[in-house]
Amino acid sequence: MKLKLLLSLFAFSSIAIFSQSYKIIYDFKWKTEEHSKDYNSELTVLLKNDEKSYFESLAKFKYDSIKTKLVKQGSRSFPAPKQQWKLQTLIFKDLKSQTTITEENFFDKVYLTTYRCKPTWKILQEKSKVLNYNVQKAEADFGGRKWFAWFTNEIPISDGPYKFYGLPGLILKISDSEENFIFEIKGLTKEQYNIEGRNAYDSKVNLTPKKWDVFWKKYREDPSMIFANLNSPNNTFTYVYNGLSVDSKEAKEIYNKTEKEKIDIFKIPIETKSCEH
Repeated sequence: MKLKLLLSLFAFSSIAIFSQSYKIIYDFKWKTEEHSKDYNSELTVLLKNDEKSYFESLAKFKYDSIKTKLVKQGSRSFPAPKQQWKLQTLIFKDLKSQTTITEENFFDKVYLTTYRCKPTWKILQEKSKVLNYNVQKAEADFGGRKWFAWFTNEIPISDGPYKFYGLPGLILKISDSEENFIFEIKGLTKEQYNIEGRNAYDSKVNLTPKKWDVFWKKYREDPSMIFANLNSPNNTFTYVYNGLSVDSKEAKEIYNKTEKEKIDIFKIPIETKSCEH
């Protein structure tokens, strides 16, 4: 089936088709305060290839692509990103095993959490159009919120933004019932991509959902807690942040300020109830 190029605010250059890989751009809008009329916004991307997909900020995707290329060249150092992103999490979905893995980067480590729960959808009769695609409405309770999705079977991809998947077609738009969070498609292309080598030289920490919840609660209160015990007497080098030893009060204060600014962008959590499976 020939895919149509969606009209978009995002300008795409001409791209050769290398494989059946899809790059789907979503505009992500969210409120920082309850009942606010104002939204934050950021372009995000869903990268779909066979039974796997990645979802993250578009700016982060561009940086991860650069890192992967440099890693392949044998580099262990990376330039500072040209553009900062607000959505910090990368979400990996393995549709074959029905698992979702969240990836968070804090200082020198990557924290990975695997979830086996997924949205349970109820397909409704209501139909409409989104960017000239015929769409149908579906609803699901997920993460402590009720979500309404518009999907199309004209694009036979059982996937969508964030942790949403499992409908008989691509999700073009989805929002929670209070419209605190809205994902809406802006463009779709077929193209080759590669970000799988982005963390080749980072330490990885695997946490269960329960352990992640405990860690995240502590991290929100004191991000610099991850500096503890980094500079042990047995180390042959000293960990620094912003040119300062991570043991210093100044380094901890700067790190806490920077990280709490990122955290405060999402004062209203996307999920109010943790999936513990």
